[in-house]
Amino acid sequence: MSRAKRRVYMGMMLCSLLFACHDEVAPGKSGNAEQPAAVQASSSLQQLSGTILFQSDRDGDNEIYVMNADGSELMQLTQNEASDEYPIWSPDGKQIAFISNRDGSYDLYLMTADGTNVRKLTDHPSNNYDPAWSPDGSQLAFSSDRESGMEIYLINADGSGRTQFTKTIGKNILPAWASDGKHIAYTGNRYLGWNVYVTTLDKTEDTRVTEGHGACRPDWSPDASTIAFVSQEADGKGDIWTMRPDGSGKTQLTYDEVNYDYYPAWSPDGRYIVYAKTSDKHHGNWELYIMTADGKEHLQITDHPAQDKFPDWKP
Repeated sequence: MSRAKRRVYMGMMLCSLLFACHDEVAPGKSGNAEQPAAVQASSSLQQLSGTILFQSDRDGDNEIYVMNADGSELMQLTQNEASDEYPIWSPDGKQIAFISNRDGSYDLYLMTADGTNVRKLTDHPSNNYDPAWSPDGSQLAFSSDRESGMEIYLINADGSGRTQFTKTIGKNILPAWASDGKHIAYTGNRYLGWNVYVTTLDKTEDTRVTEGHGACRPDWSPDASTIAFVSQEADGKGDIWTMRPDGSGKTQLTYDEVNYDYYPAWSPDGRYIVYAKTSDKHHGNWELYIMTADGKEHLQITDHPAQDKFPDWKP
């Protein structure tokens, strides 16, 4: 590993240790695109369509990749010695928001879907994380430690109009915007450890909808009727669950006492959820999987010694 890459990697480790729901990434190995490996695959899971974004350190540092939902036609979109992470599609699928520390601290960046026309959206010596698009594509929510603590902010897609959205005790991170444009789910750490909260955009309501157990990383279904999230309630590690926006109807989808299941993201039609799995949250090999929305069928779509994380399915 070069001296420059080593500095980037150490910076990533220091940042990730500050926040329990932001996970560090172990150094990976380079390699070629892999063939998808099926696990409990049915005919429905073998006829997947669309494209999936994700981050991987398979070239030695975190870069952004895209592939078909079945794991084929892998393409690398970024390539530099910095760490490019947490990619997310714009609602029209024409742009990608992501974070990068290529200028020192982590900032939000945008690029077109083919990886060209990269431009910086935030420019601040603090760290900025977790971009989430508004459903009309005009704004992004993100988390930042630019003030006294970790809070969620809103910014226009052209970089103007930044405003602070949350201001509470503890930390607030990982926003997710509902398709109705009126609600944002996010992860907060206030009284009972990490929990999922749902708030209205006008902030007239702000409700904790989980009961601790390391609940985090909410992702709305396309029709905003269901939230997928991570909880450590069942095994102390992490499984994918779903619930209604008011916290009712909690349903466990993954049952794996050996591995950690994290980073759920819905398919555009709401029939599937892509997620990542590893045997060791901090040092293990993360791979991407797809399951049906009821959790009954699963398909592994990456098979590589690098860390494949933070998937997002093209709308």
